[in-house]
Parts: sequence; C-alpha cells; structure tokens
Amino acid sequence: MQYPKLIAHTGCEGTSYNSLESCEAGVKAGAPILEVDVRVTKDNVAVLQHVDEPSVSQLNYEQLLETGQKPETLNRVLTQFSQLPVAFNLDLKTEEAGLAAIADVTATSTWSQVWFTGATGLIANSGYSRHVMWNLPKELSELDEVSYRQQAAELCQLAAEAKFGGVNLQYECCRPYLVQQAHLHGLQVWIYTLPYDQNLFFKYMDMGVDAVTVYEVKKFAALRAVMPEDGGA
Repeated sequence: MQYPKLIAHTGCEGTSYNSLESCEAGVKAGAPILEVDVRVTKDNVAVLQHVDEPSVSQLNYEQLLETGQKPETLNRVLTQFSQLPVAFNLDLKTEEAGLAAIADVTATSTWSQVWFTGATGLIANSGYSRHVMWNLPKELSELDEVSYRQQAAELCQLAAEAKFGGVNLQYECCRPYLVQQAHLHGLQVWIYTLPYDQNLFFKYMDMGVDAVTVYEVKKFAALRAVMPEDGGA
C-alpha cells in the first residue's frame, strides 16, 4: 500500500480559512499539497475566498477592501510558496476565477505546483487540462454497486479523454472499483474531506487513493508510524 499524499484543507490546524497562516500551518504539519478557495473580483484579481459575501465579482479589489474584507490574493500566496516543495489545490468557486488563476500561475511561474478543482470548465478548455482534478458528482454515493460501476467506468473514460490529471470526489463516493478504473486510465484519485479516523484512513489507503484532503494534518501525518505491516512508504 502507498501512503496517500495529504492535502491540507484551508483552515487546517485551527487557522483562519484562506490565509497565509493556514498555508504555513499545512506545510509545517507535513502536507505536500495546500487547498485554497479562489474567486475573482470585477477587475480580475484572484482572491482567496469561499463565500460570495459581499459579491466579489461585482467589486474591484480596492472596493472589496473598503467593505472591511481583506482577502488574501492568489498571486501573493503563490509567490510566497513558489520556491518550496509544495503544491496547491486551487478550488475554483466560479468558472471566471479560472482565467484569473491562470494569469497568476503564469506570472509566478508555478505551473509545476498547481492543480485545479471545483468549477474547472474554462480550465479544461484552456490547454491546461492536465492540471484539472475533475470533481465527480456527489450522487455516486447513492448508487447500487452495478450502477456505480457503470457510472465510474464512464466518468473515468471521460476524464481520460479530456486529458485531466485525475478525479476529485467526496470520500463517501469512493469505492475500490472507481480507483481501479481511474488508475487504469492513468488518473490520480483525490478524496475529500476525511474526518480523523485511523481505520477509515487505512481503508482508503488500502483502496489506493493518491491524496486525501484533511483538516487535522498533524494527526494524519502521525499515522505513518502505525501503518499496517504490509504498508509501503
């Protein structure tokens, strides 16, 4: 078994969401991938923000600051971590945010460190599809095994044809057959957001998932010391 990479969910280790502090805490705790949420202002500044309050797309960045909000910019965060051995999961909250994110990733020369999840439609058609970790539907968790296998095979085929880097799905939706199909097509499998549970973690590790999004990075990182005897490094 391969120990999956840990993705530090924004706000990990009790820090503020979508902040430099959160990213720094994720790195310090041992996560090789950091997740942040991305939206775009009216003047095309990519900012780290989950909810659209106030309406980010209707305000210029300076106007956004005047509301009392002080969202971190994607450019600053990528610049801060551009020389470190860490990657980013940019969770795009709108399709338009993808274009602003592309501009910042290009400007900071961090393409080797970036993956996109969320609203990835524009990214998929921009020539950067291999950086997409395609979000699969939550309804997968409700399917019987026969229907699940049919859907999983079709989705993995579509992801491969689109030349995506992999798939991203809720952990409840992930079953062994999907992981097998994804890997047959050369796709990574990421799952989110796993609560801290040692047995649950080893269950998905046994399936062969490639990365797991978590809040409690330190606790999950410590599980390396108690891996099953047949586990691999």
